[in-house]
Amino acid sequence: MTASAAPKVALPAIEGDVTGDMRDDVAAALEGDQLTILGEKEVNRVYDRLNLENLSELSEKQAKKLSTDLEADAVVTAVLAKKGKTKTLKFRLFVNGKKQKGFTVQFKNAKSNKFKTKLRDKLVEKLSGEEAVAKKEAVDDEEGGTVKKRKAVKTEEAADEEDPRSEPAKSKKVAAKETSKDEGEGEEEDDEDSKKKKKKKKAAARDDEEVEETAIEARMAPKHTANRAAARADLGVSFGNRSLVFKQRANFPEGPQPFRSSPVPGMRFEAELFPFAFINPDSILAGLGGAAEYDKTLVMNLETSAERGVQVPVDQTAYSFGGRFRFAFGKKPTSPTVTLGVDFGRRRWKADRSKLMDRTSNGGLGSLDLPDTNYQFVAPGLGFRIPIGGMIAIVGYGEALFVSKAGPIQKAESYGKAKIFGVSTEGGLEVVIFDRFAVRALFEFTQFGYDFQGTGGMLANSRDGDPGTIDVGGATDRSIGGVITAAVLY
Repeated sequence: MTASAAPKVALPAIEGDVTGDMRDDVAAALEGDQLTILGEKEVNRVYDRLNLENLSELSEKQAKKLSTDLEADAVVTAVLAKKGKTKTLKFRLFVNGKKQKGFTVQFKNAKSNKFKTKLRDKLVEKLSGEEAVAKKEAVDDEEGGTVKKRKAVKTEEAADEEDPRSEPAKSKKVAAKETSKDEGEGEEEDDEDSKKKKKKKKAAARDDEEVEETAIEARMAPKHTANRAAARADLGVSFGNRSLVFKQRANFPEGPQPFRSSPVPGMRFEAELFPFAFINPDSILAGLGGAAEYDKTLVMNLETSAERGVQVPVDQTAYSFGGRFRFAFGKKPTSPTVTLGVDFGRRRWKADRSKLMDRTSNGGLGSLDLPDTNYQFVAPGLGFRIPIGGMIAIVGYGEALFVSKAGPIQKAESYGKAKIFGVSTEGGLEVVIFDRFAVRALFEFTQFGYDFQGTGGMLANSRDGDPGTIDVGGATDRSIGGVITAAVLY
């Protein structure tokens, strides 16, 4: 750093600063005639390009790379901790790639003039102090021999001024040499004692700094932010309605009637686990993980016009599990993420016809002309999470459902074999509360499309008594609803 120009300071994103506002406040406090703060985008771009690890574990070698690429005189990293209304910023300082002693600032309002002045003065003092120490060490190294010579000259002059009557047997030169030798030895002893004391002080200061740093890390904001959580568990309520509409030929009164249910409540549980994120949430491996989901309708009862007053309960459940790869575009808590997934899943819809008088006619459907389904599928998917500020994020996930089985609806006595393809998508908002909790509200849409093959099953071609003609060629099974869950994050 030079005295003529204000030192250039690289200030990356502050760890624990979910919104990024604290970094802006710190930069605004430091910027001025005495310091030049490099732009956040420029610093973070170089930080990402160098593929550095956590800022709280930045090494001297990494700081040197960062300083060189940015042509910065100093690199300042910070960790934000909160305890009640009091906030703490733990700063680490690297000057020309060399780690210096850090410092801590406690405050309540980052926008107050008191905080800005205190922080700016402290950092200027630290930078100026380190520069002065560096200059002093350089001067001592270059002029070390000259200083010793001057001391020797002064010693000889002092010896010449001694009382000539003392120790008459010795000449002035001999006395001067002995005096010089004695004083030199004393100086060496003093220097050694001074060095030992300095080493002890440095060691003590280092120990104090490490203890202080450990205390800060113990109470600092979590590293596993919502966009890079290592584990997540959601529990909540779902609601939705189902419709099953068949594609049939015109003027066919014997055909199946469209089915549309009213919205019904359900219970939802979801979980995600990314094991490597427990070690380092910023690494590529941290994106490898898995997810599971389970949903069950709590109450759903149907009635048929053929047997009015008879309640037909329905068991409606869905579950899936599979692998995930999550990629974050940046290292900030507000960085967007994209998730790739592949799931295996089942969706079941089964009516309990045990209370109906007619349970065998109409291909086993009885008086309730509505087939049961039990889908089995593999679902590749793509999802995203886009934070808006620090607390709110837009989330979404979509899947293609490759169906291998559909259950009783595909039996020969029902509608027969079919080509079935489905899609499922969800989207909505997530609100993060206190870093460890979140509330998510999503809209959901799932649809399976049927194309019955050949002449189809009995219910697809024999409703009019003529099995040689196709009466029903396909169907659309659609579910629309939503879910609200509360989540615990780590």
